[in-house]
Amino acid sequence: MTFPRAGSLFAGSMLLCVAALSACSATPLKVRSNTDPAANFDSYRSYGFVPEPGTNRGGKSTALTIYFMQAIRKEMDARGFQYTEESPDLLVNFNANPHAMPDVATSVEPANGYSGYYGYRNGLYGLPVLGAYDHTETINYRVGTGNVDVVDAHRKMLIWEGIAEGRLTEDMLADPGPAISAAVSDMFAQFPGKAAR
Repeated sequence: MTFPRAGSLFAGSMLLCVAALSACSATPLKVRSNTDPAANFDSYRSYGFVPEPGTNRGGKSTALTIYFMQAIRKEMDARGFQYTEESPDLLVNFNANPHAMPDVATSVEPANGYSGYYGYRNGLYGLPVLGAYDHTETINYRVGTGNVDVVDAHRKMLIWEGIAEGRLTEDMLADPGPAISAAVSDMFAQFPGKAAR
């Protein structure tokens, strides 16, 4: 799947269900991805993480942050990308909301920024053809979901997102590491590139 062009915001944006991250989930795991067709994946060599990933709380890393970073590093390293904290080609961000709550709606209004679930992106990077969007889209998602964003660090543009949807079980909340690792692995199975040689 590619990012839609002007006039329609890819509303299914960024949901990597931490719940979906486990084989023991009561709800089937749905994994998909979106790719910017203009991105040249053959030109990237290095990656790092944004300073404040979406799963941080109050400026501090959470257990989810650590598990996501470990799983993402494993996948990026396996594709030949080199981790660096100094001027990487790619930045990786992620978010999840594993709390057991009813489905909720969140708004994406690119002209004015992101709100709700997507607020973790504000000011960090945009979507392809961002200036073409001048309307609000409301996205319904199940709480217990999350996503992984891969961003061209120099253009500050989202080039790939992995999305998983599902619900967290009590077992997953007790030991989220394996569930997150499995979900990230499933998402990165759809990642379009490897590091430039």
